[in-house]
Amino acid sequence: MQKVTYNKDGSIRKKGSGRKQGAKSFINISIPELQKFCGSASLIPVSRVWLEKMGAVKVVDAQPTAAKETVVEESEEKIAFTLHR
Repeated sequence: MQKVTYNKDGSIRKKGSGRKQGAKSFINISIPELQKFCGSASLIPVSRVWLEKMGAVKVVDAQPTAAKETVVEESEEKIAFTLHR
């Protein structure tokens, strides 16, 4: 028999709610595989605790840089036509 758990409002939690057994939120991926999805300047969210365990010291949260908006004016190509009835 499973242990009965409760929701924040005090109601009994339904069986099967939440993450299924064996499901994971994280996966392992190689750097070359990851680079197929993003460039070298992309910001990738990682756990601060994991990064510190990997040996990083004084980690500062990188702020995304605002992309400059470039406006490209396209000239309209005019097409000559004649209506026939």
